[in-house]
Amino acid sequence: MNKKIAIVGGGLFGITSYIVLKKGGYDCVLFEKNKDLLLGASTNNLNRVHFGYHYPRDDKTAKQSLKGYYSFKKIFSGSIISKFKNYYFIANKSKVNFDNYLKFCKRNRLKFRKVINKKFGLKLNNIQGGIEVNEPIYDWEIIKRNTKSILKKIKKNQIFTNEKVTKIRKKNKYELTTNKKTYNFDIIVDASYENSNHLIRNFSKIKKKKYQLVVVFEFISRNFNKMGFALMDGDFFSFLPKGNQKKHLLYHVKHSIIKQKISKEFPSNWKKSKKFFYQIEKSKKMIIRDLKKYLPNLNINLTKNKYINARVLPTNVEKTDRRVSKVTEISKNYLQIFSAKVDHSVDIANEILKRIKKI
Repeated sequence: MNKKIAIVGGGLFGITSYIVLKKGGYDCVLFEKNKDLLLGASTNNLNRVHFGYHYPRDDKTAKQSLKGYYSFKKIFSGSIISKFKNYYFIANKSKVNFDNYLKFCKRNRLKFRKVINKKFGLKLNNIQGGIEVNEPIYDWEIIKRNTKSILKKIKKNQIFTNEKVTKIRKKNKYELTTNKKTYNFDIIVDASYENSNHLIRNFSKIKKKKYQLVVVFEFISRNFNKMGFALMDGDFFSFLPKGNQKKHLLYHVKHSIIKQKISKEFPSNWKKSKKFFYQIEKSKKMIIRDLKKYLPNLNINLTKNKYINARVLPTNVEKTDRRVSKVTEISKNYLQIFSAKVDHSVDIANEILKRIKKI
């Protein structure tokens, strides 16, 4: 219990680990580079609470997702929204055919109802078949409020915002340097996401990762107030309601990518450059073209809002599209979180707690 622990990163994985460890009686300090918590990559995605439907080529991801949901809702149940129609469709050129997709759902005990195309409401082109599911979303603003409410009940919080960790060195303890000060810790929990490889470069071998900068668009539809639609499985698109609003978030597996590179570290110049107008406009046109290819009478108006964020992917998962979250001990007493889905965050925090109990 007397070990001093640093948690790097105030996204949902970092802050959930902090809450679980503080409740367990551990001495934790959390460092966040932004002016407030929960402002990073997790805020700028489709807000899907994954049950597993999205990963028909990898049962492991499906199982972790459904398990993660049950843990996630114990803390963030108030943020979960399920009162809307939600669909998964298989395209003619999908990597998984419709019959195999149904077998995948049955194998993983994922409930569904087959969609009758004529009764769907929108015209469907180039699609093999579809299912209606009860997979929910989360409202990010509610998560933020819930998290801050939990933090207020914790005694002796040590959360340093506007303090970016710039370097970590391994000595007798871990020497952690920020833009303000140098500290010493017994244990590091690295939840810094795209910055993780940069922090371990002084004492550990770095594996290359696939780094992306992606854009998520926002739209309002004249066809529906709230609906989820995922076209599977390949370089297709998904959209989901934006929390409780009458707006939707739209992401394309291929055309939402502004920048992509396989390297040892996230290219720091990507976030410094704000001149992505050409790439974003090109992405927008390509996505609209794809929407019309499969949903020819869909009527949407894109808003001025768009969300740009980093994504980090393994380099060897093209065949299965595996997206599992995990904890890796990079060096003795240095635990690195690889975060795949927001709703894995509570299970990962509990895994961190188990590992630290053994130290």
